[in-house]
Amino acid sequence: MVGWAVGAALLATPLAAAADDGETALSVGLAYASFAIPDREPAGAALGFDYERGVADEIWFRASLQAAGYAPDGGPSFGGQGTLGLTYIIDVIKYVPYLHAGVGAAAIGGGELDNQLHPLAEIGAGLDKLARRGLSYGVFARVGSFLDDSAFTTVGARATWRYGFF
Repeated sequence: MVGWAVGAALLATPLAAAADDGETALSVGLAYASFAIPDREPAGAALGFDYERGVADEIWFRASLQAAGYAPDGGPSFGGQGTLGLTYIIDVIKYVPYLHAGVGAAAIGGGELDNQLHPLAEIGAGLDKLARRGLSYGVFARVGSFLDDSAFTTVGARATWRYGFF
């Protein structure tokens, strides 16, 4: 009886993040996207790609590219952004919650928008479910801002392939 109780307690105990130094992850995501500027908030869809590389158990270097298309009243417009930053993996069991932050640049234009390039600060969070060691899928939300009265927001789903963990 004691053996069963100890075994159950060990299985119920959260494990530390199991990412390895040098492990690599590639993600592709599809999301609802909006771009808020004064007096307008065009909405559309975004396609994103993330590259992450483990530098410690819980910390990953992250590079992200995202392109979005919007359909505001003034005609089709676009937005794109690229960021470099860090991802913090909170825990790795079956579900993997994470937070990330980065800095980079964003481009907007088309329709009634003037073509512009701005510095960008981005924060985000997500939750992945491990399908197996090398594959996960999940949901995410991100907000990027020019540090003024505008913001990119994306909420969507992603699939992630992991390799280099042996």
